[in-house]
Amino acid sequence: MDRHYTEMYRYAFSMLRDERAAEDAVQEAFERALAALGRYHEGRLRAMRLRPWLYRITLNVTRNRLRRTREVTVENVSAVGGAGGDGAREDVMDVLVALGRLPERQRVAVTLRYLQDLPYAEISGVTGWPEGTVKTLVRRGLERLRGLMIVDEYEGGDPA
Repeated sequence: MDRHYTEMYRYAFSMLRDERAAEDAVQEAFERALAALGRYHEGRLRAMRLRPWLYRITLNVTRNRLRRTREVTVENVSAVGGAGGDGAREDVMDVLVALGRLPERQRVAVTLRYLQDLPYAEISGVTGWPEGTVKTLVRRGLERLRGLMIVDEYEGGDPA
């Protein structure tokens, strides 16, 4: 760890542009690496090129973090619609109306993820959809929801 920490930190920081996030990403990458090393057989360990392997793990961790920070939540969508202290109730109603305009599978996935606060794996178990499908439905649903909120705000009207 000591030998590769600085290098991995620089790599993570170059993508995340945040000191704390880079430190957390490198810590998580090392945790994952150590957990994986315990599962490998001796032959694989001897043949392993450690440095590129650590770079790959760090890359995967930072990509996951970037995806999470770019993920739009229902609260963010409400903010796009011009959320203010006095109009919070109307903003929530606007989001709910826009949510009703989503295709059924996207609406179900977004509702379970953000209004019921269920993790992707649990949504997958409830719906029977593969976890990757659930993630895609949530992401696309939020993008569409944001688009509906922006269009409604631009048109200056009621989203209904």
